[in-house]
Amino acid sequence: MPGRFPVLFALCVLVTLSGCVEEPGSEPAPASPPGTPLAIDAAPALSVGVVAGDTLEIFDRVVTPFVLPDGRLVVPLDGSRDIRVFTADGDFAYRLGGEGEGPGEFLSLSAAWPRGDTIEAFDGELRRLTRFLPDSPVTIVQVPGGPFPDMSLGVGPLERGWALVGVAAGGPGQRDRVEIHHFDRDGAHLGALGSTGGIVRYVAAGFGGPEPLSPRSVFASDGIRLYLGDTLEPLIRLVGPAGVPGGEVAWEPTEAVSVPDALEQVIDRAVSRASADQRSATRERLEGAAVPTELSVFWDFLPDGQGFLWVQPYEPLAHAFPLGGTYLGGTAGEGAWQVFTADGRGVGTIAIPAGLVVTQVGPSAVVGIHRDDLGVESVRVHRLHRK
Repeated sequence: MPGRFPVLFALCVLVTLSGCVEEPGSEPAPASPPGTPLAIDAAPALSVGVVAGDTLEIFDRVVTPFVLPDGRLVVPLDGSRDIRVFTADGDFAYRLGGEGEGPGEFLSLSAAWPRGDTIEAFDGELRRLTRFLPDSPVTIVQVPGGPFPDMSLGVGPLERGWALVGVAAGGPGQRDRVEIHHFDRDGAHLGALGSTGGIVRYVAAGFGGPEPLSPRSVFASDGIRLYLGDTLEPLIRLVGPAGVPGGEVAWEPTEAVSVPDALEQVIDRAVSRASADQRSATRERLEGAAVPTELSVFWDFLPDGQGFLWVQPYEPLAHAFPLGGTYLGGTAGEGAWQVFTADGRGVGTIAIPAGLVVTQVGPSAVVGIHRDDLGVESVRVHRLHRK
């Protein structure tokens, strides 16, 4: 993909394919299928944001950026409640939305995604979906109330309508109960797609929030099906239309650090980051949380639209809540992601460019958010090579 920052020397991070080395006397491992991800260029082909003097490239709270089929880069911003669209060369093209309650406006821009060449966005506060169709008026779809939780998170498009998530129950000392529901394109409720556990909440030293090593649940869609996983389990379920089970992806997790050791490392890191006058209070607050019995085995995942599922292993020092993890995920890590086929076969691991929070994996590009040491955000597109 062309970009304003030409790459003179393309540095590629190679994927390690499982089954490449045949053990003596073993059956040959099946060859990786066509389309298997092989490498990501370390240097971005396109980067927008952090351009001095250009207010259109000053980003505040970027959520789920993505590339449209024609190469335009879409950057949704919850801070300014608008969606900024850039050309395939990185030039600003136009802005959609803004803060408010009118058509095409938002009070909380929690997620956005493509459906073909249409841009769709979800406002959890106004409980509505907004569709920006090419050369057509803005379409608003109101999410009704009913015998289900308030829908606060948009997961993405399904073959018919959308998957939305709400917290049904929660409180200190227990995991939230999270429900996923299916809504038609006119907003009609089509039924529940599943229920799972959310974060574990606690209260200590006057503080309330998720436990330091709290698990979470992850949801994603590939435009047709829902993918659902609890980070405590090395298992991701696929759910088809009308909630029909569509298979699963399961794997053997690698050996992890012990839970007490992980918690101690996280607390020490959080205390070291706190200001001198807050270190004692930070330690007291974090040590007041219960020690969990198990660690998450993954933190995030994304279907790539080409029949592969990318899974991010859990790293306590990157994903623990006191160190930047959130119940929405979206956290960079240093380790390689695992890649699986749609039928659950592992085809290897692939390293993500340093500091990149991946939000979309396309046929030939990976899109993500990058934050520098001061927290300044940019959106980057990296070329992806496949078999």
